[in-house]
Amino acid sequence: MAKNFTTVIIIIALVIALVFAYFGGLWQNKDKIHQIELEKEQLHSYADSLHTVVSYRDSIEKILKEQIASNKKVAEDLREQVNTMEQERAEGQLDVRRIRKEKDLLEKFEKTFPEMAHSDWGVTEITNANGFVNKFLVVPLWFNETFIIDHQNALAYLAQRDTLLRLDSLNQVVITLQDSVTTLEALNRKAYQEGFNVALVRYDDLSDKYISELKKGKISLEWSLVGAVATGVAGIFIGRGTK
Repeated sequence: MAKNFTTVIIIIALVIALVFAYFGGLWQNKDKIHQIELEKEQLHSYADSLHTVVSYRDSIEKILKEQIASNKKVAEDLREQVNTMEQERAEGQLDVRRIRKEKDLLEKFEKTFPEMAHSDWGVTEITNANGFVNKFLVVPLWFNETFIIDHQNALAYLAQRDTLLRLDSLNQVVITLQDSVTTLEALNRKAYQEGFNVALVRYDDLSDKYISELKKGKISLEWSLVGAVATGVAGIFIGRGTK
């Protein structure tokens, strides 16, 4: 009877020692557990914020791309118009060169310079030293300003046209480079987000395992206490058994 009672005492003592070791370790680790859980919460909050920012930037980027595509279409239509205008200009120049009748040439001249229609101008014939007769246009002297100005404007417009064409080509190169940069930024942003998500999942897994271990208490460190209690009780039991 005494032996059974002593055995019960030993078991109870061991259980009590284990319980104290468990809760003692758990109490010591509660700050660590709280810190890890807080870090997890902060990281998840940061992940949510990151996702929100990325989604916002992606939506803005989508809107900008749609606007860029629309503007590119308008620019392409304008280039087609410029090409058409250039073709019409070249064809119009050839049409003037093809005029053979004097009447048609004079009508073209009047349409081109309507201010001449009611001015003193006309056509005269001049015979050169070789006896060759050629027709010349006779206009007031100061009307030659119009021809000079038109010629200067034509040269200036051609220079402006060439400059604008170079500018347009440069803009196309810049747009292409900007598209490349935008694409790279989107890829980097996506890669960063995916990498962060993978790291967060792994961190959650490791932290959960670590917290699980912490919640078990430092039982391994407390076995010396359990051993001491068990040894003492067993010594009492053995001492009584030998009497």
